[in-house]
Amino acid sequence: MSLARRLELLEWARRHKAVVMEDDYDSEYRFSGPPLPSLQGLAAGVAVIYIGTFSKVMFPALRIGYVIAPPGFVTPLRRAKWLADRHTAVPEQAALADFIAEGHLERHIRRMRRVYGNRRAALVESLERYFGRRVQIRGDAAGMHVLVRFQDRTIGEKAAAAGVQLSSSAACYLTQPPDGEFIIGFSSVSERSIREAVRRLATQSQASHSDTRGGTLR
Repeated sequence: MSLARRLELLEWARRHKAVVMEDDYDSEYRFSGPPLPSLQGLAAGVAVIYIGTFSKVMFPALRIGYVIAPPGFVTPLRRAKWLADRHTAVPEQAALADFIAEGHLERHIRRMRRVYGNRRAALVESLERYFGRRVQIRGDAAGMHVLVRFQDRTIGEKAAAAGVQLSSSAACYLTQPPDGEFIIGFSSVSERSIREAVRRLATQSQASHSDTRGGTLR
């Protein structure tokens, strides 16, 4: 969300006395533009519960998250945690605390920002190369995925035929989702694999288009 949009949301929450849940698990990985302040950092007179996890920043097997909440929410959240999960591992938390205190986490993030930045660039460049104006790319400034909307509304079926996995964005909408829109992650895929997957998807899309016109792609 842009800074203007964040301020607009906080103003809405202030008027309606709403609580904002901010799930900010990958803002460390920003690839263009200055870093944006969190909602929690901007909030004045608005209850913002800030949630994050080290499973994304570090590795999935490290099942440790955290919550930064207004003082009035701390006791209810402690009770909810006690009821939901009483088995958070202490040794892993202690090791992570030392890892952070010794500066290793900052170095890890800097290193992975370069790796993910290269993979992001490979994805964006490949999409623009093979699809051009037939694709819209959003949300590529930060995070570990991009939002991609294809003009071809049957691209999901063509991706399956090409052996390329695409995740629909439909679950992110309360209203009717747009056709041909997908969330594409790039953090766990090599640059070579990203380029090859986009090439295969474009080839399948062009082949299907040629077949509908009675021709073949060569």
